[in-house]
Amino acid sequence: MRQIGRRRVGSLAAVPSAEALRLAAVHQATGQALAAVATTGIRKGIYRFASHAAMNRHTEEALAHAIALNVRRRTGRP
Repeated sequence: MRQIGRRRVGSLAAVPSAEALRLAAVHQATGQALAAVATTGIRKGIYRFASHAAMNRHTEEALAHAIALNVRRRTGRP
């Protein structure tokens, strides 16, 4: 196997470092600032679809609805 670069992947630790906690807090704050509505748009339940295409269509429509709702909430539009 050929190695490219020198970056080291951080390992899991029982007690995270201060830098890791700071980066996690920044990541979480960014996500909360971007999402005015905490939803994926898909209601809880069991869904049965006739095909993968139907499932994909349902998921995309729910995601588009959630994005539109987020934009409306962040811009103050009804």
